[in-house]
Amino acid sequence: MTIYKRGFTLTIALAAIVFSLTILAWSGSASQSSSPQEANKQEITPDNDVPVLDLKEAEKSAPEQLKGRKRGQSLHQRVEELPAGAEPLPFSWHFWGRVPALPVEESNAIVLGKVTDRRAVLTDDKAGIYSEFSVKISEIFKDDLKGFFVDQVITTTRRGGAVRFPSGKIQKYTISSQGYPQQGKVYLLFLKRDEVGDYSIFTGYEINGSVVQPLDGKRNLPKNEPDIQFGIYRGAKFESLRNALQTALQQTSGGKDQ
Repeated sequence: MTIYKRGFTLTIALAAIVFSLTILAWSGSASQSSSPQEANKQEITPDNDVPVLDLKEAEKSAPEQLKGRKRGQSLHQRVEELPAGAEPLPFSWHFWGRVPALPVEESNAIVLGKVTDRRAVLTDDKAGIYSEFSVKISEIFKDDLKGFFVDQVITTTRRGGAVRFPSGKIQKYTISSQGYPQQGKVYLLFLKRDEVGDYSIFTGYEINGSVVQPLDGKRNLPKNEPDIQFGIYRGAKFESLRNALQTALQQTSGGKDQ
């Protein structure tokens, strides 16, 4: 009887161990195989807020987002879903080093305005992606063609964007240190016009009340990491930025057009 009891006790203990290991293995598998939607969840900040193209929705209700014509303003990278855990690497753009903090001469137009809409657009061959921004103009500092007016809504672009695949996974195609204007916010934008008359965002500054934040570069820099040239206006008052811009305009053949 004693041997029987010991054998029974041992069997129960082994069964409990096997059950516990099974539960642990299942839990680990479940966490590793979490849905793409869960994997994509993260806090949205100005540094990572990228316009997203939903492929499934675009195919149904916005096919024009899959037939973008602005190839010259797109980020040339094959857009296809990568395996779980793999993400496209941001492009490095060494051009930043040659751009002044206030690129007055390099810009065809400089405007203050509010972003009223934005979206990511894919070229029809899926070899390029760019983002479009609708901006309602409140002030014009430079306009070489003198075609803009206050309260006009213009469309401008930036290379890159994000794609949500039917699986739910979101992949970002971006340029290192390049930001994307957020909807509902006000920006001072430096615009460049291409050969067909389309405007792209050269750089810009977010105007939050009276405080300035560069559109490009990192807001929360790691210790000992140098800021890029636009950082000289980080946290500055808008009046200081406005005065510096007007001085720069006066030193060029541009000038304030209204």
